[in-house]
Amino acid sequence: MSRMKSPNSLCNMNSIKLFVATIFFSLLLSSGSALAGTWKPLCPVGSRCNAPYQFPLGGGAGGYHPVDPDAAGPLLTSQGILLLHTPVYYPEPCDYCVIDRHIFRWSSQGLTDLGGDLRGISDINTLQLADGKILAFGLYGLAAWYESGDGIETLNWNGLSVISLNNAAIILPPVATGDAIYIGLRGGGASSIYASFDQGDSWTVKGANIRIGDDRYNLLTNPEQDGLWAISSEFFELPGSLWESADHGANWTRVDNGSFPANTVRVVHHPVDRWASYALTDHGLFISFNRGVSWEPTALTEAVHGLAFVDQDGPNSPAMVVGTDGGIKLSVDEGVSWSDMSNGLFEGPHTITYADGQLLATGANGYFTCNALDCGGLAQGIPPEESLGLVEVIEFYNTSLDHYFITSGAGEAVMIDQGGAGPGWERTGESFKAWNLWSNPDAANMCRFYGSVQPGPNSHFYSDTALECRMLQALQEDTPAGEKGWNFEGWAMSVIPRGAGEQQPCPDNSTAVYRAYNNGFALGKDSNHRYATNSALLDAMQEDGWINEGIAFCSPNG
Repeated sequence: MSRMKSPNSLCNMNSIKLFVATIFFSLLLSSGSALAGTWKPLCPVGSRCNAPYQFPLGGGAGGYHPVDPDAAGPLLTSQGILLLHTPVYYPEPCDYCVIDRHIFRWSSQGLTDLGGDLRGISDINTLQLADGKILAFGLYGLAAWYESGDGIETLNWNGLSVISLNNAAIILPPVATGDAIYIGLRGGGASSIYASFDQGDSWTVKGANIRIGDDRYNLLTNPEQDGLWAISSEFFELPGSLWESADHGANWTRVDNGSFPANTVRVVHHPVDRWASYALTDHGLFISFNRGVSWEPTALTEAVHGLAFVDQDGPNSPAMVVGTDGGIKLSVDEGVSWSDMSNGLFEGPHTITYADGQLLATGANGYFTCNALDCGGLAQGIPPEESLGLVEVIEFYNTSLDHYFITSGAGEAVMIDQGGAGPGWERTGESFKAWNLWSNPDAANMCRFYGSVQPGPNSHFYSDTALECRMLQALQEDTPAGEKGWNFEGWAMSVIPRGAGEQQPCPDNSTAVYRAYNNGFALGKDSNHRYATNSALLDAMQEDGWINEGIAFCSPNG
């Protein structure tokens, strides 16, 4: 909305000290100074913002059971990163809803909806060739296209029937080296490597002399990009081992000396030093300085799901950014030490992708972007399981300021009742339902901002729209120290996003929540918003200059 352009245009309150105690989200009383960057949500309007990449591809023992389902992420292409979004909200969990996923391209130009319902597109089963052709592999077929509008060609890459593929598994990811493309297949206890030398139109197969794994990123190029590496299966024997083939996957020789770490999710080569490679495992990050022969642990000992390298200024080696169980971590000294870089994220598993000077973190709550290396801080904690479910959002009114405030935190509400937020705050008796965070994966998370006591704005603002949250986070980064600005406090609760249709903007089992704005910026007074399920309350306030902005979001009925 147009008022977003000014820091005064949302919620400017008088410089009365609003919150002086520690409250539900620990207010950021920063005297209006611009803070470090935060991870910003990347979600199209009207889409579910979760980022599901766990889809069946065959594999594992008796079906797809990856050693690390959190490692799969979006596909990096020359035109941008291909994301999956589901542009429909479903009030109830829905396994079949995956058919409505759309492919979005994210680049420096923004998000572009490519449409389509290709469900299995990620960096574990899809690659882009040098000429721009994209190949998405499944156990029973191959989808190929250049631009989505040009149509998608479907091929049977392994030439086998559905019956022949019973109890088989695909060995991933597909690998391109020079003019060849490789992918593997496990069936009947043996492994085979399929190779194509004509952009995926035809394939030849060679039986491998080892059992290659099929439950992680088992295939990759060697450091010189002229041969294959593979992680052997850990199904019958632990730990796995690292192997190399120079003849298109027929014969393999062992690379490591027995020190290859168990439960390695994937191996990533250093972008400059071909002698250095990293093993991402469920018990930390390991490194080899001698082309994969010997491996040793780094200082990072928690599960690692993704690794990206970001160029630094000057002669320094590229910075390392990893996705872990707790969020994102950064090392600028080649893995000797690590710092948290998760400001704006939820605590939990993430993988990481880097392109166009932007980092993209992918987790259960969606996609988040960060200006490279500029999001230092801890992730927001996940509510305990016993607190999951519906919560009451309570409204307060300040008799001195003529301002409204809402909170979903029971502890925060009690603190306000006891005067911890300053004088004049009273409950109005109005409330509505929301979910506590992480209670409903299909709901929209609501961001919460606060200004500052001085110079302000001494106020709060809530939004369930990723675009509004992202705009205010960007505004925070651009606001000079000493000026009024908005500080991102975190994620407050989850609600049902307003539907695009005017006939029924809220589902049957929900209640519309309206938003009113006191037009404070235009009227030269402190700005404030009110959220209420009774639209008549807001209509009555129009005589005092308030603007009823209509339905903001929807509240679950229970």
